[in-house]
Amino acid sequence: MRDITPRQRKSNILKKCMLLILIAVLLIPSYVSSEEDLTSKTLLIYYSRTGITKLISETLDKNINTDLLELQDPIDRSGTWGYMKSAYSAFRHQHAPIEPEQPDISPYSHIIIASPIWSWNLCTPIHTLFEKNRFDGKKLVLITTANIHIMKYEPFGDDAPFIKRFLRDYLREKREAAVSEVVNSGGEFIGHYHFETKAKTNEELIAETMKCIDYVKEKITESTET
Repeated sequence: MRDITPRQRKSNILKKCMLLILIAVLLIPSYVSSEEDLTSKTLLIYYSRTGITKLISETLDKNINTDLLELQDPIDRSGTWGYMKSAYSAFRHQHAPIEPEQPDISPYSHIIIASPIWSWNLCTPIHTLFEKNRFDGKKLVLITTANIHIMKYEPFGDDAPFIKRFLRDYLREKREAAVSEVVNSGGEFIGHYHFETKAKTNEELIAETMKCIDYVKEKITESTET
């Protein structure tokens, strides 16, 4: 058996490098295509009164590459009076005019719905969205924002003080009611991510959104594979 010369050894190494480069060139477009296919069928619908849910939704859109749709309503909800009107309408489960009232969701297999929480309900425009539309065959992820975390009282057991038990059970009912809105509209609920927003800067909200991105991608992937 002949010894390999330095020139032959160098030639073999070069061939192996070229083979690895060729494999990478062939595999990377396939991976990128599958990632694009995953998110190109996703619509993100949101409503934002103060701009917080808008910031989160736009950050999600930039990193997941969804189609982004902002719901509008004609009611002035700015300031303290607007806050009070919004809280009352949500507490009473009222509806409001929204634009668009019936968005075209037919091209999408997955839909992300982002909503601020008003009076521990989905905000009135999102509540109206579910009332006016059917989401049959669509897989939905809920994203909600509020001043406190909706799981704040969940650690308390039945031996906790009455007020803590009451708030625990009350918030459980509210979470179940939000999921019911998805299910009653024909959608398949696949996940829920909540943002506690009180006293957080935009930078902190964006950092939290990066965690949410991983969660949403995981839920979409899981639901696509099943």
